[in-house]
Parts: sequence; structure tokens; C-alpha cells
Amino acid sequence: MTVSNNEKPHWFFYLGWVVLNVIAVVTAWYIAWALISQITKIIGGTIQVGGQSRITEDFLFVCVLFPIIGLLTGIFQYTLLRRYLPHMAWWIAATLLGWLIPFVTGYFIIAILAQKNDTFSIMLGMFLIGTTMVVPQWWMLRQRVRYASWWILAHGFGWCMTGLLNLVTSEPFPVLLAIALMPAIATGVACWLLLDWLPKHELKSSAPGY
Repeated sequence: MTVSNNEKPHWFFYLGWVVLNVIAVVTAWYIAWALISQITKIIGGTIQVGGQSRITEDFLFVCVLFPIIGLLTGIFQYTLLRRYLPHMAWWIAATLLGWLIPFVTGYFIIAILAQKNDTFSIMLGMFLIGTTMVVPQWWMLRQRVRYASWWILAHGFGWCMTGLLNLVTSEPFPVLLAIALMPAIATGVACWLLLDWLPKHELKSSAPGY
């Protein structure tokens, strides 16, 4: 027996996709700052890393922020996708894992492109980070929709576009807003293609999740 949900999303799905992704990232920002402020009170304003003194907030903020973004984004995306794709219970874990990947790939990408600080290099680095971090999501989608590789390209393109901010500002919050908005718009378009235009795979009803 197979399970196939052929229902197609309405316009509010795509609006909700973008809005909820932005809400997830912005909310994660404030939660991360609240947690970091408490951590700073406990361990102090500076920490020793590799024999060097580092500002606690600067060093730990991204380490706290990214997992929170992954968790919130995964929850919001799951609530939208589960109606149109079967067996999506692992989507939250896949999204959280994806937001941890930059801690590995980001180091090598930055090391390769560190010699250049031009906008093109930044956009290329953002594209590579964006493509690698959605591999866990792609692994799930490839069993449920055809041409799932478009998901990787769309997310990478969305992250690539955030690199254009280098022409205007390098302030962290505007960059974060761009990361919240541009990939959400790009993957929203990908959702429209994969869930509306292109046929889905059928899954066996014994597959885990719902």
C-alpha cells in the first residue's frame, strides 16, 4: 500500500512560509542574546580560547544562534509541509542538523575565500554554505518529490543573494534579516515548483513519521 498526498498548497502557504521563516530567525536572535547574557554573567565577559582572550558574546553568539534557528525553522516548516507531504516527522531534526553543518563546512569555505573580501567571493561563500546546510532536508525530499535537487539550488541562491549586502552594510542584524528573508523566498518558489507543478513520489504506508 502506498501513500500519496496530491493536495496542492494555496497562496497562504507561501506567504506563511516566508513570514514564519522570518519570525523564526528574528525570534532566535533575541533568544540567543538572552541566553548569551546569562552565560556572560556566569563565565564573565571574556574567555580564553587557544591561549587568546576572546569576548564571550562575540565568540559564543553564533554557536547559540544557529541551533535555535534550526529548531524554530524546522518546527514552523514542518507544520506547513506535513499537510502536503507524507511522513515528515524527521523534518525538524533534518533542519536542526542542517544549521549545524556550517560549523564544519563554514570553516573550510572561509579559509579558502579568506584572502578575498570582495562581494563575489562573499556571495560564492554564502552559496556554498547555503547548499551544504540543506543536504539533510534534500535527503528527505528526494523520497517524496521529483527533482528535489532544485531545493539545494534554491536555498543556495537565497543565501548567495544575501552576499549583496556587502555592497551596503556589514552590520549583523541587517545580514540576519537578509538570511531570514532571501532563502525563505527562494525555497518558497521551490515549494511552488515541487508541490504544485511537479509530481510527487509515492511512499509506502509503513514509512516512519506522519
